[in-house]
Amino acid sequence: MSDELRQPILSLLGHVDHGKTTLLDRIAGSGRAEREAGGITQHIGAIEVPREAILEICEGVLTTEQFAVPGLLIIDTPGHRSFETLRRRGGALADLAILVVDVREGVMPQTRESIQILKHEKTPFAVALTKIDLLTGWRKPAGPVRLSEHLARCAPEFGRVLDEHLYGVAESLVGFGLSADRYDRVSDFTRNVGIVPVSSRSGVGVPELVALLVGLSQRFLKSELSRQEGPSEATVLERSDQRGVGPVASVILYRGALKVGDEVVINGRTAPFASRIRGIYRPPAKRRGKSGSSRLDSLTEVRAAAGVYLAAPGIEDSMPGGLLRVARTATERIETEQLLAHEVSASVPLAESGVQVCADTLGGIEAFAYECSEAKIPIHGAEVGPVHRALVLRTAAVRDPLHRAILAFNVPVLPDALPAAAPESVRIFQGDVMYRILEEYGAWKNERNAELARLRRVEIIHPAKFEVLRGFVFRSSKPAIVGIRVLAGELRPGVRVMLPDGNEVAVLKSLQRENDSVKEAAEGTELAASLDGAVMGRTVQEGDILYVALPEAAARSLRGQQLSASEQGVLEEIVRIRRATHGPFWGQ
Repeated sequence: MSDELRQPILSLLGHVDHGKTTLLDRIAGSGRAEREAGGITQHIGAIEVPREAILEICEGVLTTEQFAVPGLLIIDTPGHRSFETLRRRGGALADLAILVVDVREGVMPQTRESIQILKHEKTPFAVALTKIDLLTGWRKPAGPVRLSEHLARCAPEFGRVLDEHLYGVAESLVGFGLSADRYDRVSDFTRNVGIVPVSSRSGVGVPELVALLVGLSQRFLKSELSRQEGPSEATVLERSDQRGVGPVASVILYRGALKVGDEVVINGRTAPFASRIRGIYRPPAKRRGKSGSSRLDSLTEVRAAAGVYLAAPGIEDSMPGGLLRVARTATERIETEQLLAHEVSASVPLAESGVQVCADTLGGIEAFAYECSEAKIPIHGAEVGPVHRALVLRTAAVRDPLHRAILAFNVPVLPDALPAAAPESVRIFQGDVMYRILEEYGAWKNERNAELARLRRVEIIHPAKFEVLRGFVFRSSKPAIVGIRVLAGELRPGVRVMLPDGNEVAVLKSLQRENDSVKEAAEGTELAASLDGAVMGRTVQEGDILYVALPEAAARSLRGQQLSASEQGVLEEIVRIRRATHGPFWGQ
């Protein structure tokens, strides 16, 4: 039966320093059997733990009869970044995952991000509750021991503390719509997530964790692992140069087989392109008692699931996180090029107005787009690669100032990306943790929005009224220059003014105090005003009260603004004056 299934691809996710790498090392190290057949094969970007090694790890927990898959292929770059970066057609590259949670710290920010990714991809997973050996009451095991037996041997206090932390994690998962419990208390894994307490340092809990993953893959992924129809497909991890070989792409093959001489279509940095495999390489399997060789083994064929180097003309132009697909005929090649081109363009939903997003891989772009969608941040453009000058200038031309931002995930900013002429309004938010980039953008957006509101308030015509002081007429007309006192609101030049009957009589051309021009005058201020169009003694009299002649649109806009009590009062006076001459619904 094992020959019918390919090995499932496994990824480890979780918060930084929660023990992902230590757990991976324990799983791989535990499988280094005395016999060569049970050894660990080193793949490119992954570690293969074969059937024999898993049986050794799970001795006493899992029997041969219960084991159908040929082994596990574990992505050896632990973390949610690897999960979101490594893609295949239809979703994440990994078939199942381990969510690693430090028993003392519980669910942390990157844990939450990992859970969202797992839910979005509908990926089966188990929780490894790590570092249980640091809890009070832990006793170091004398040798290999089953988890349930060792928990019974530890002090009673250990069991209480462990359950307290375990149910704290389970309660946190409820917030994501997930039900969870300790693995041996779960009867239906379609409805509940299994939590396995683990001590990676001693190995306690690792056999149960691996057995649970094997069970999940055989129960829920059998059709996926046995489905091999259609063209062979792989995911490009990265590009590099290998001594004696030249430019290569490291790939993980997840469906079918690759052979030397196969024609393949690859997602390129600018567009899909066709090439032909001229070499397949892999480091030699590690042998007991010997250090790994730097020499690469040359293969003629490799079957899924596996990680290898591929040499092919133009391979240095492949896109990290992009797809590679075998095309047997010219028609298949053309159809595949169109398919991959559409997949890149359709991977991120774009809006007419939004931020620019950059990431190091196509998968990173897709994952970042998902997080932006969850945060209600629209995306106008998305690119794989560094932040460059043309992108900055393009962002500067965006109409909405709140969208003049570039969110750069795990990519550098090129030295020429910020020319001297680049507008200061463009902001670049750069980092290797998505939620932090989004938080920084959100904080900037709030600050920027407040600043824009302040600027809009300055631009809007504001309500005010003032009195023409008796005995302070310095010029009667063309323009009239008089002394005034601001009675209410905030008076600014450039506005039309009217009498209490609504008759517009002048334009307030300028304000001066002690021979200096004034841009605004607050309530109670006395100063000189230039009234263009007024004729003192005819259209305007000494002692008259004048109001700013608000346009109706300004009145409507001001109703949504935070006004002082003085401004609010004079606004209501102006509205009453306008409604007397323009109808009862003016300003609504």
